[in-house]
Amino acid sequence: MVPHSDYPKYMALLQTKPEFSKFTENEMQIFSQDVVFKKYSKGQALYDQGDKRDKFYFLIDGIIRTERFDENGEFNYYEYVNKNHGFPYRGLFHDREYSYTARAMTKITIAVFSMSTIEIILRQNNAMMELVIQEMGQIISQNEDQLQNMVTSSASDRVRHALEIFGYRLGQKDENGQIHVDYPVTLIELAQVSATTRETASAVVSELIADHKIAYVHKKITFLN
Repeated sequence: MVPHSDYPKYMALLQTKPEFSKFTENEMQIFSQDVVFKKYSKGQALYDQGDKRDKFYFLIDGIIRTERFDENGEFNYYEYVNKNHGFPYRGLFHDREYSYTARAMTKITIAVFSMSTIEIILRQNNAMMELVIQEMGQIISQNEDQLQNMVTSSASDRVRHALEIFGYRLGQKDENGQIHVDYPVTLIELAQVSATTRETASAVVSELIADHKIAYVHKKITFLN
């Protein structure tokens, strides 16, 4: 748990983020009375697929992975949420349960809001509703692209696409145009996201290193020019 003495600092930080930029002063005051700031350790689940969908989260620091399984527990689908993003957007105003599990992949600091408070205020604030619709549109587009590549690609292509996802979702570009993923991606995790074997993931990574497309040092990926 985050000490209450730190709450003003975190509330001031939230007001600088696009997802809170269109809320009025009165609405931010409501949020300040509703919010709880928390810290989670790596590996902890914030909620499980099927739990009551009663909280909305904003990731202040760290990385979250969402994990969705079919009713038989056989098909899995992974996504990543980087810091300075809110979730879950799926199911707003409709779903009663979370459609996926959210797990901390690093130490994280997070703001937790009542879902009902978020939904009530969104209904009253057209500017914020527009931003949410835009965010949901981007998420849908990314998910469609990811599913298409996972279904139609070969195993090697799926690994390459998974690496692109890590770069796009979690990467930061430096002054030389190289993209660094400051998150340790193991070959096992890469294989899970790619729906293939560790051996295939390792072979693709080795090929990309040999072609000077990526660097892979201490499990961290850099996309080279």
